[in-house]
Amino acid sequence: VVADVNDLESLQKLAAQTSVLLNLAGPYAPSGEAVVQACIGQGTHYLDLSGETFWVQQLIARHHRAAQAAKVRIIPCCGYEALPFDLTALWAATQVRDRFGEACSEVKLVVSFTGKRITHIKDAVSGGTVASMRSLLEFDSSDCVRNPACLLPLDSPDAESVAKRNAYRYVPQFDTDVKAVTAPTIPAPFVNPPIVLRTQALVADTSLFSADFRYLESLNMSSLVPRVSFLPPSSTLPLQWAAAASLSVPLAGLSATVAGTLKFQRQGLRKLVEWFAPHSGEGPSEEALAGSGYSFDVFASSVAGKRLRGRVDAKGHPGYRSTPEMLVTAALGLARGTLGRTPHVGIVTPASGLGLDAVPALREAGVTFSVLSWS
Repeated sequence: VVADVNDLESLQKLAAQTSVLLNLAGPYAPSGEAVVQACIGQGTHYLDLSGETFWVQQLIARHHRAAQAAKVRIIPCCGYEALPFDLTALWAATQVRDRFGEACSEVKLVVSFTGKRITHIKDAVSGGTVASMRSLLEFDSSDCVRNPACLLPLDSPDAESVAKRNAYRYVPQFDTDVKAVTAPTIPAPFVNPPIVLRTQALVADTSLFSADFRYLESLNMSSLVPRVSFLPPSSTLPLQWAAAASLSVPLAGLSATVAGTLKFQRQGLRKLVEWFAPHSGEGPSEEALAGSGYSFDVFASSVAGKRLRGRVDAKGHPGYRSTPEMLVTAALGLARGTLGRTPHVGIVTPASGLGLDAVPALREAGVTFSVLSWS
């Protein structure tokens, strides 16, 4: 079957021949909406790897009700951004409720990269991811890069308080739980939180998430700096602070530029990204892919202050090994009916659309969830 994103009829013929369609051709803002429309029209579930929250916001406004009426699950952001983050938050909140009998008031994830140390930008960020960044600079006129509540249901009365409580943090901090300096997550700290907060809103279960629920995520800088084996971990703190600052400043600058209204700023940064970062088709070397992985240290709190600690371990490079394996696992689960056994349809999130059945299912993709302690 040959389909063209500029030919809706051909897309409808494609969608009609399957129960689940994976859209891997980003950036999505210029051409992804037609694929979503075709899937809704043919009653076909849809998954993609978008990290373009402004585009997801547009989909919600334009197509959520139609997707609900068609009883299909349209699941954007179903790769490293934001499936494991979103699912971990739902899993952690469920663990808190089941073990303490209380709603979860906060989930904090601290990301570490494991295995081979990243030393080059193209080993961490692919040309496709950079293309999505350029899409942000060219097409995004929304508030998503500064507003973590941007994907809440359109009639949400709590959007302002949710946004304030979950404001993005660009300043490096010392995290006492992991005893390391933390920085904003990469490739961008404004992708996962809106997805997680939309999950909370769609689930709408006050026994699971408290009314003042907060979601936090950060990057453990000790996983990115070299360490001398015979010295204590604290010996790298000065290097961690320096690395965190070098990461935080450009991410804050990207956020400010996208959120701003000055066209010349956007154009200038877009040219800089094109010059400095990998191009489409470029990405990590085979050497970098071998032995890469990532983990989340998970800290969840109940409304009464009880705490649970967990861990998520994932094998494979986040973008080039883990992402395709998670996406295929999710798609096969939807096709077979082993995932998606939730009441949530429409423009949904990975966690609300797939459900907690995805936790054991993702073992096939090399992702494992563990509770370490609770008190």
